Amino acid sequence: MDEKEMVIKFRVINGSIQTQIHTKNINSQEAIGLLETAKDQMMEGVRKNRKEVFKSSKKNE
Repeated sequence: MDEKEMVIKFRVINGSIQTQIHTKNINSQEAIGLLETAKDQMMEGVRKNRKEVFKSSKKNE
């Protein structure tokens, strides 16, 4: 099975938000589902009052 990947990069420059999205082997429906999952995870972190809401990982993890 082919690896699926979705990478989203947000940059804020002078108050303007720039968004860059890269997908590999992911259709639009799957992309929306992944975004919803990420939002749910972030909101759960906010509800639990975590200081670090966002999780990061190295490229090969």
